[in-house]
Amino acid sequence: MGYIKEDWALFDMFFSSQKTQHFLAKQYQKLNIEDSNGKSFDNTYGFIYYIEHGKKYYKLADQAPTELKPVLLFYGMTQLMKACILCVDPDYPDSSAVLAHGLSTRKRKKRSYEFLYDEVKVQKTGLFNHFCEKLFHMKHIEGEKFTMNQLLSMLPELCPLFKQMNGEVHLVKMYSKSKKEFFFDKDSTDYLHMSPERFFEYMNALFPSKFIIGWNEDQSGFILQTRHDLKPFHSFPLSYHLSEDTYYLAIDRDLLHLPELNELMVHYVILYNLSMLSRYDTEWWSELFHTYTSEELPYINQFLTITAHKIPYLFGVMLNLMNNR
Repeated sequence: MGYIKEDWALFDMFFSSQKTQHFLAKQYQKLNIEDSNGKSFDNTYGFIYYIEHGKKYYKLADQAPTELKPVLLFYGMTQLMKACILCVDPDYPDSSAVLAHGLSTRKRKKRSYEFLYDEVKVQKTGLFNHFCEKLFHMKHIEGEKFTMNQLLSMLPELCPLFKQMNGEVHLVKMYSKSKKEFFFDKDSTDYLHMSPERFFEYMNALFPSKFIIGWNEDQSGFILQTRHDLKPFHSFPLSYHLSEDTYYLAIDRDLLHLPELNELMVHYVILYNLSMLSRYDTEWWSELFHTYTSEELPYINQFLTITAHKIPYLFGVMLNLMNNR
């Protein structure tokens, strides 16, 4: 598939213990952590091994049958998450509470089980909550429930499939005018059944600290101006399309009113659920791949291809941004 070399090049600098120790010390100093040099020395090889271990999972996933990919991709992603956590929490893991997945799903599936409408619930403790809090300062996500359909709808690479399968449009493509200014089509308001003026009012009220939406100069479309530089791994309600190198805007009320999940969180929740199905609901999972009677298989297949490329890239960008600050 060719993604391994390109995406993992972002991590190459960290396969030097001297570089990594300096990088970690700098992160700890910025956080005013006591004995930043000592802690960076202690964590250098742990950090490198998390990345190395994660990379091996992704390489194996690239060669594995599709039925086994979710488990390998999920554990590969958790290793990269742990490396990033170590950048801001030098004592990780300081208790067994942060080692669990941090999510739960229905243990026994009903006979009429539909993956797209399955829910995953966020637990009080565990890796997911710790990651959200330490890297993105999200502390009030416990107890939230997300359906697979909601989460898959947030991925811009899946937009064509949603349109093909059921005519649904959840995101609209924006065209970059500058790093902080985007143009998008005036018909976008139709999906929310709003006049342009109501659309401006609604979106600007929902996200006043993030962006401003209004007409462009000749009123042929809309301009979105961001208040801060966008990060591809943390831009809700915008989503980054990797191959197109642009952002999409959510124009679905259900998505707009979700907690501010970023794409790293979205992929983790979906991979968690798929890996649980692969491991513990083997009969349903195997039938999915051999009977072709479900409309859900195209979403799962495309998601697994996307996440294998995109998650190493997003984590690589995150670490490089940390390094350059």
